[in-house]
Amino acid sequence: MKGVSAVIATLNSERTIGKCIESVLRNGLAEVVIVDGGSKDNTLQIAGRYSSTKILDIEGNIAYAKDTGWRMARGSLVLFIDADAYIDDGTVHSLIPHLSDESVAGVSCRVSCANPSKFWARMRDLDFKIFYRQVFMDSMVVRCPTEPTMCGLFRRKALEDVDGFDLDYPYAEDMKLINKLEGRGYWVKMVYEPTVYHHHRESLKDVCKQFYQHGYGRGLLVRETGERFYLKRNLIKLLLNFLKVTAEIRSISVLAYPIYRLFTEISFILGYIRGRRSRAQPRNIHDQRKG
Repeated sequence: MKGVSAVIATLNSERTIGKCIESVLRNGLAEVVIVDGGSKDNTLQIAGRYSSTKILDIEGNIAYAKDTGWRMARGSLVLFIDADAYIDDGTVHSLIPHLSDESVAGVSCRVSCANPSKFWARMRDLDFKIFYRQVFMDSMVVRCPTEPTMCGLFRRKALEDVDGFDLDYPYAEDMKLINKLEGRGYWVKMVYEPTVYHHHRESLKDVCKQFYQHGYGRGLLVRETGERFYLKRNLIKLLLNFLKVTAEIRSISVLAYPIYRLFTEISFILGYIRGRRSRAQPRNIHDQRKG
């Protein structure tokens, strides 16, 4: 597909990177930029089997990896996709029309679980289902509230206009990107269809670590922008949506969801507090962009 490049940030992704790359190539993309943050497994060997991949080995956080990737890509449109995700054939073709409005900087996909046989992955999938029931109430196209680069197609020009990702954000770098884009008059869509299939964390420890990182990044953003995150959350609506989703699923496993939410919320809050109190990253992280 002419004019569209994919950017995949990797780190020890040998279990999923092959399927991720193949799904992108089946969508007709001729260029796939792999930005690796120092994998110790076979990630780079697997990625190197595909002749259309361009592999970059870097030192830096996830923001630097994604930022390096789109700058090295040649396409006027850039598809960001997580290394532990994959897409169906025709996904990119379906996303492109959503960028016909020049005020739209990017469009992201609804997330579905790629590993539902894993218990904690199912709990995370329940999170997404409850969330989507709330945001997709009146329309199948909404303003993207979170994680636009798990699988998102972006205009290069929009990325250039805001100078890409903020390298001071080791986590929630995509939330900061939305903030920067909106500050320049752009907005990012999220669509109900097509779907990206994501391998969620498979242990409670890994899930809690992920939520801690989400909280840390959100804390950084709140510290910088002054927005009130927790005051914006409607807990009654969340509870009602949970009851509706669990009634549809009809599985005994949903009984563990409150325990899951307790652990993940505590993890998020701890990260959030640390993020609110933390200082900026060392200045030399910015120098990486020049290298």
